[in-house]
Amino acid sequence: MGAPAKRSDDSSKKASTGKTDVDQTTNGGGARSGNSSNEAAQESNQAKQGEPDKEQESSKGRGWKIFEDILLWVAWVAMVGFNGYAEVYHFNGTTVGGLARKVDLWIMPAGYVFAIWGVIYIALAIWLFRFCLAGPSRKRLGFLPFTLSGLLFVATCCLNIAWLALWHMERNFWALVIILILTVLAWMLYALVRRDATKAGTPTAAKALDWIPLSIYASWLSVATLVNAGYMVVAGHKVGNAVQGFATIIVVGALLAVAYLMNRHGKDWVFGLVVIWACLGIGIRIFSFAAVMGVLVIALTAVGAFLVYFPWSKFRVVRR
Repeated sequence: MGAPAKRSDDSSKKASTGKTDVDQTTNGGGARSGNSSNEAAQESNQAKQGEPDKEQESSKGRGWKIFEDILLWVAWVAMVGFNGYAEVYHFNGTTVGGLARKVDLWIMPAGYVFAIWGVIYIALAIWLFRFCLAGPSRKRLGFLPFTLSGLLFVATCCLNIAWLALWHMERNFWALVIILILTVLAWMLYALVRRDATKAGTPTAAKALDWIPLSIYASWLSVATLVNAGYMVVAGHKVGNAVQGFATIIVVGALLAVAYLMNRHGKDWVFGLVVIWACLGIGIRIFSFAAVMGVLVIALTAVGAFLVYFPWSKFRVVRR
């Protein structure tokens, strides 16, 4: 009778011990579950705390871009506005055309050619609109609230105003210095944007809208720089017709040669169009007082245009 009772007590103890182990296991699992919940809660809190920081950084990023956008448009409006004011209200009592007629410069294009400025201003507005929409691709220049492209654009606008003012005041030397710097900066902006457009994974048509406006601008400034240089020389010295005629052929030929290189090797067909527009204007103006020379310049321009845009890559000389 005693032995069975003992076995019963042992069974009770084992059952009690097993229950205790289960309770401990359950409590341990609960503790681990509680710790995991606490860690998850802490990570969630940290993530929530990080969100305002990201929003603040994003807000700062948008802030400097908005500032740059406003300044770029102000610079564009100021440039276009001053050009319009100078022509309509005759800044310093004269106009660009009036000054051009004061000096008998053979490489000065006909008056209608300068209508290209209207095309340039519209093209720059298109470029500026696309630039402001670029968003994430715009990289800040150090601590300045600008991109390098934006800074160059503002500089060209300011120099454009300065050049026009000096031109109207007949400060020929300083006008030439300013337009030289302006032309260099315009080509720098063109090269920078062209490089970025090549890297970007955007359609070809969209890329073209990024660099074509700047090519028109820089190309015409190159022509205008040559005209300014010639104007300063002729205004300050007596230059004979023979010298001017020879110089005109050299200038037209050089411009067409550069246009060929730009189209063939630089894949820039816009430069050639601007050069042809200017050279035809030069020939037409010369034709009004020197018919033979005018025809020669127009013929040279026509031949140059053919050579610039002929599809050379499709025709190769076969050696025998």
